[in-house]
Amino acid sequence: MLLATTAPEVILMWSASEFFQARDLSKYLAARGNQEWTLTHIQFANAYGFWSRTPQGETSICTLDNLRTLIEDDKVGGPRISEEELKARGKSDWVVKIIAVLQIIWFVVQTLLRAIQHYQITALEIMTVALVFCSIFVYGFCWNQPQNVEYPVLLEIRDVALAPDQATSKQDSDKSNHAGEQAEPAIPTRRLERVRSGLPNDYVKGWAANRFPKILFTLFACGFGAIHCLAWNSPFPTSKERHAWHICSVTTTALPALVTLVLDHGSSNHADRVALAMLIAVPYIAGRATLIVLALISLRALPADAFQTVSWNNYIPHFAA
Repeated sequence: MLLATTAPEVILMWSASEFFQARDLSKYLAARGNQEWTLTHIQFANAYGFWSRTPQGETSICTLDNLRTLIEDDKVGGPRISEEELKARGKSDWVVKIIAVLQIIWFVVQTLLRAIQHYQITALEIMTVALVFCSIFVYGFCWNQPQNVEYPVLLEIRDVALAPDQATSKQDSDKSNHAGEQAEPAIPTRRLERVRSGLPNDYVKGWAANRFPKILFTLFACGFGAIHCLAWNSPFPTSKERHAWHICSVTTTALPALVTLVLDHGSSNHADRVALAMLIAVPYIAGRATLIVLALISLRALPADAFQTVSWNNYIPHFAA
């Protein structure tokens, strides 16, 4: 929650990355005859909802990479739980999400109408608009993402039978083992079938999963700072606080693009790029923290029209005597 209120663009990048990875993996599995693993199941795995258990009873979290490997090697069958059951386990209520989105829209509409009626918009209201600017898109990417999974689903790992044409090789390998030679590991049946069909074995994330989250991070991080510039002429108790708001707004608008430029097109040495990006991020974090402090302390001295409410009669048709 602290990260969502101080750096919502990071939450947006994470949610977008998880969504596109789940979408790519569901398409990848469906193309290989595993249509029963839907996008909801993959997103449930993203929320650490699936755990694997070996025949020896050892359990562990089943990440997306582990799940893909188990499915490809035919070590787990299709999911024994439906999409509806997964959504019920994840406590993801679309009614609650719709109410939250409507509350966000209602606040933005009120702020916009206050500005149209020339009421004073406070710095805290502008900061809230910047927060909901990212929140709407986070809700979009996480609409079907299960939340607060408390009871995971166990996937029983089974021993994989060998393909018919591998039976002879297994007997030969057993004989060679007795002779003191090391046998090659058996190849799972599903993997053999995939190789024979000509399907590629390597899973590669698509362009959206690799690049789009970073693009969203840059755009929304810059947009988050630019929205704060809308409070350029908002009332502040002192001129120093107003100047500090101006400096921090410009800083938080420009630096995210600079960080992305350094990471993508900086030095050929990856460590140098990361070090320079972290150095640039320091004033960005300081500027974001300063904006939060300025927005809160400015509440100690507000003009009278900051307390005025929107006159809805100017916009809603009504009858009067």
